[in-house]
Amino acid sequence: MVDAGIEERERLRAVGALIGVPIIVTDDEIWELDDSALRVGLGWYASRGHGHEEAVALALLQLWESVHGERRAPERARRGRSIIAAHPFAEPLVAAVIRLQAVSELLTALPGLRDRLAAAIVRSLPGSLAEQPRHLQWVALLLAAGTGAARLAGLAPEVVAEWDTLVHASRDGDALRRVLAPDPSRAPLERFERALALLLPPYERLLARDAQERGLGDGPRGAEAEHHEGGAASDDFGAAGAGGDAEQQATDDGPAEGETEAPGEDERARAGEGRQAAEGADLFAAEQAGFVTAMLATPLPAEGALLEAMALPQLEATPQPGDEQRDIGGGSADGGGGSARADYRDRVAELADAIERMRAVWAQVIAERIAQLRGIGRRPVPEGEMLAPDALARAVAEARAGVARPAAFLRRETRPRRRRRAGSTDYVLLVDRSASMQGRVADAAADAALIMLEALAGVERDIAHAEQQAGVEFDLDIRTALVVFDGEPVLVKPLSRGLDDGVRRRMHTEIRSPRGSTNDGAALRLAAQQLGIVPGAAGVSGTAGPLGDGVERRRVVLLVSDGGSNDPAAAAGELRRLRNAGAEVHGIGIGSDEVVRRYAPSSRRIDDPAGIAEAIQQLVERGIR
Repeated sequence: MVDAGIEERERLRAVGALIGVPIIVTDDEIWELDDSALRVGLGWYASRGHGHEEAVALALLQLWESVHGERRAPERARRGRSIIAAHPFAEPLVAAVIRLQAVSELLTALPGLRDRLAAAIVRSLPGSLAEQPRHLQWVALLLAAGTGAARLAGLAPEVVAEWDTLVHASRDGDALRRVLAPDPSRAPLERFERALALLLPPYERLLARDAQERGLGDGPRGAEAEHHEGGAASDDFGAAGAGGDAEQQATDDGPAEGETEAPGEDERARAGEGRQAAEGADLFAAEQAGFVTAMLATPLPAEGALLEAMALPQLEATPQPGDEQRDIGGGSADGGGGSARADYRDRVAELADAIERMRAVWAQVIAERIAQLRGIGRRPVPEGEMLAPDALARAVAEARAGVARPAAFLRRETRPRRRRRAGSTDYVLLVDRSASMQGRVADAAADAALIMLEALAGVERDIAHAEQQAGVEFDLDIRTALVVFDGEPVLVKPLSRGLDDGVRRRMHTEIRSPRGSTNDGAALRLAAQQLGIVPGAAGVSGTAGPLGDGVERRRVVLLVSDGGSNDPAAAAGELRRLRNAGAEVHGIGIGSDEVVRRYAPSSRRIDDPAGIAEAIQQLVERGIR
């Protein structure tokens, strides 16, 4: 392969720095994580016919799509995986939408890549589109149009007609750009679902045409095209449908009537399905899988060990504006940040067992979140094992109106069933850093915060992985916030999912800088703002609480202090406000009976500071058992 050149390689390394992954560029075909850096093999693209400029452009895109997308928009990535797992027939379109949104985001940052990226994506498309099914032609057309390429030749008339309808439905003729381009007013998940709501109905109509030509009725059974009445756009994937299928929700009281626990193996055949239908469905699945593999291939998996390894703590090299430079664990947080980075990673390694113990608290909850049930479905379908009494009147009307296959039956099916044991939870950790919190006490408090935030960030990744494997969204969401306080509270981490490098770098620094008095009342009020119980103060971010996103959440506040208060009366008032709003507030007093008294009955005393992390874990565990 021709050497990509210094400038192109440096561009790859720069994007790696932007998304927080050190990059080593090679000319072989291997992408792997090596010594905490990602080895990017440009030869992977050369073997597929791309020159070095196109190879660099595609490598940049796939870094942005996989690593950046997983880190910066985990809800979008999780939703895409969940849809694909539940509805494999939609995989080509879902993968294309995620890629096109990544293209738009990347070109916003690096507009000079537009021509090379468009050429590379068009080169990846099939040479003879006329040989592809119509629904895959639609995906190819979107990939070309979404990168600014000219309309492709050889498209079926039905595909062209769907495209013209899409264009004419928009006043400015650019509906595609509006759902793909970055929009600061909309979250990535919302843009993703808006794009699917726009692009999925034509895809389904073309898929149905392809299926009818092969004698499969309305759609390929194996691809789940008949999974629901009314189409996926109106049922599962619409802009308002982020919550998934409400019928999959259940309680812990056991199987519903007519349902039994499913056997360990998936049943590949249903009663009434013949060989021709099965072979036709398999052909559709093979074509779709081949399209994704050939046209939407990536050398970097969107999940698994590689991305898990990339998620290990890596502190930013450059301090953030407003951050003070302080010693961390005996090292200087210099401008390069190397000592701070190394100290933090070393500390994480030393505390790995404690982190994993707290992470394991949620592991059983995740494992029990769903179980496979076998029973009679609730949605009427054209073929099944028994008549659907509630659908008979409608089925008769459809038959009289000329519908060849009215939905009059219920089908026995195996499906994931959600178990509600513990729900979405917001944790706010308040850590005292007043003048009395020095030395060993401050070190232990900082370690406890590290353990809690790293463990619960790991739980969020565990949830995403389990959802992908199960093919269903759990409605399980973990958010954390960190506040340190002396005379005034400082919001180190706003209430949010996961854990970013800026918080990691500040966490130990802020806690291990004792000063001033103990204003626990102001810290409790800031916790209430983060939880959405009281309005947020000007300039305070991350105050999207339960009322802000419509998710029912358990709210937990954990306060760690060695006692004392600037204003006990004010603190008592804020404590009452939190508890009256349904929040759980727990006090952990380090050698202090005062904390135990003021935060009773949910309080405890710790005489050895080394027990802070264990006390927090016990409180977390007690809340979900």
